[in-house]
Amino acid sequence: ETRGEAAARQRKSPGAAPSQVLARVDPRTAMDTIAAEVDRLGPLGPAYFSAVYVAAEVLALPAVPLTASAGYLFGAVEGTAVVLFSATIAAGVSFLIGRSLLRKWVEDIAGESEQFQAIDRAVAAEGFKIILLLRLSPIFPFALSNYFYGLTAVEFGPYLLATLLGFAPGTFLYVYSGEVASVAAGAGADGAAYPWYVYAGVLSVGAFVAAQVTDVATKVLEETGGIVADDD
Repeated sequence: ETRGEAAARQRKSPGAAPSQVLARVDPRTAMDTIAAEVDRLGPLGPAYFSAVYVAAEVLALPAVPLTASAGYLFGAVEGTAVVLFSATIAAGVSFLIGRSLLRKWVEDIAGESEQFQAIDRAVAAEGFKIILLLRLSPIFPFALSNYFYGLTAVEFGPYLLATLLGFAPGTFLYVYSGEVASVAAGAGADGAAYPWYVYAGVLSVGAFVAAQVTDVATKVLEETGGIVADDD
């Protein structure tokens, strides 16, 4: 194959290059690179981390490793704040894209889902409440759901607030797990106020409380017909 033929083939399939690049990315290497860059940037590290997080969520890439790493990099409090800020920004960006640029594409997919149609009706009646419950109950993938919510009648402000509040418990739990892992591994032992098993105990209690909150939110959603898929 000549260079000209190769170039022509690449022009005919512009979507192949990005997907091939993402497929070749090693998650562990990527996380190590991000951690090193955060450390190198010092005070600007959280801003860099936030930009990476927003990009990952908008592109619907798995962000759980990033969320947990925030606890390792920044600690539970600052890490939670950074992730909540980043996730809320990403949710807003995806919401607006789903409502405008990708509206037709999202409508085509959502139109085939009875579950989304049930959500659409529920949000039209109680926008903030339903979005909050959906954030507390992990029924849908966070990144992809942001695009679909752009089709609903919920206003942008209440949507962002519901996202921030509903995402907070789970975010803290994931971020805190990263800090616990750091202490248990000895990386943060010098600055730890308590032994690792105290942190692990708090994490266990937090996981139990989060599970109860999720169960309550899911049960409330089950009462809104069609939102929670029937296992039968």
